[in-house]
Amino acid sequence: MRKTKKMMALALATSMVLGSSMMAFAAEGDATPGGSGNVSGAGSVEGHVNKEVLNVILPTVPSGSSAFAYTMDPERLIQGTDAAKYAEGTVFPAADSDTGVYFLTDANTYSNTSNTYQVVNKSSCDVDLTVKVKATQNTGKDITLAANNGVSTTAPELYLGLKVGSTEQAVSATEATVNKTLAGNPNNFVITVNTKEDNTKEYTYKEKDSTSGWKAMDISLTGTVSKIDISSDTTAPTVDVTWSWTKAADHSTPSTDAVEFSEGPQIRMNNDGLITMTGFTSTQNYSSLAVTDGEGTKWDIGDSPYTWDLTNYDATTGGDANIQLSDGWKNFLIEKGGDVILELTLSDGTVKTFTTTIS
Repeated sequence: MRKTKKMMALALATSMVLGSSMMAFAAEGDATPGGSGNVSGAGSVEGHVNKEVLNVILPTVPSGSSAFAYTMDPERLIQGTDAAKYAEGTVFPAADSDTGVYFLTDANTYSNTSNTYQVVNKSSCDVDLTVKVKATQNTGKDITLAANNGVSTTAPELYLGLKVGSTEQAVSATEATVNKTLAGNPNNFVITVNTKEDNTKEYTYKEKDSTSGWKAMDISLTGTVSKIDISSDTTAPTVDVTWSWTKAADHSTPSTDAVEFSEGPQIRMNNDGLITMTGFTSTQNYSSLAVTDGEGTKWDIGDSPYTWDLTNYDATTGGDANIQLSDGWKNFLIEKGGDVILELTLSDGTVKTFTTTIS
C-alpha cells in the first residue's frame, strides 16, 4: 500500500513538471510575434531579331532587246507571202489563228503574245506590285487604239493588252495601273546564332539553304489588229510599261493569280500554242513533257504533232528549247476548254508545271 502511494506521488510529480514545461514553451513562443525576408532577381532581354526581309526580283530584259516591241500587219503581208521577206526558217503564228501583231519571242520566232516576264517575291512578308502601261502615239498618223480585242472590221484598229496575272488591261494613251499583292514566305527563313569578330554571339534571321514556295506574277503583252488595208504613212504607237513595288500593309490579302516560282528550268505556253522551256543545265536537262487537257486527260508530247526549235539547246549542256503545237493540237485543246497543264520532267526527276488557258 505504501509502495503504491509512492508511485502515485511520483506520477503526479512528473505530470506537474511536464505541464509546467509546456506552459513555459507556449509562453516563450507568443512573445514578440512577427518576421520578414527578402529576395530579388534582375531581368534581362535575350535579344531582338528583325524578321522583315525584303527581296523582290524584277524582270530582266536582255541587253539590246525590247521586251514589248512589236510589228503590226493589218494587210497580212507576212501570211500572204509565206514570210518571204524574212530569213528562211523564221516561224510565225499559224494563219487561221493569227491576230496580225507579232512579238519576237526567240531567235527567228514570232508570236502574237510577247514573252512572259516575272516579278518574284523572295521576301518574308507580302509586297504590293504596281504595273503601269501607256501608249505614246504619233500625232495624226497612228492607227486607232481599240478598247478590247474585238477590233473593228470596217476601219483599221489595233488592240494591245497588258496582262498582269489574270488581269488584262487595254493599252491606251491614258496611263492605266494594275495592282497586285504578292505573298511572302516566312517559312523560307530561319533564326540562327552568329559569332561576331569579338567572339560574342548574336541572333540573325536569314534565308534557308533550301527554299521553295516563292510567289511570282507573270507580265506579258498581246495584240490584235484589224485585217484591213491601211494608208502608206500609218504608224504604230510605242508602249511604255513600268513596274515597282513596296512593302504591303500588315494582314494584307495576297492576289490569287500569282504563280509558283522555283529556281532552275522554267516552262510556259502562250496563246499560239508555243511552248518555251528555258534554263536547262547539264544536271537539270530535258527528260519528258506531258500536256493535260481541260477534261483531265494527260497526253505525252511525243504523241502530239509539234515542231521543235533546238537552236539554243544542247542535249548535254542544256539551254533553251521551244515546241510549236500544230493547229490541230491547239484547236483540240481549245475545244476541250478549261485549264491546260504542262508537266516538264527534268533529268534529275524534278517536275515543273505550268497552268494556262488558250483561246
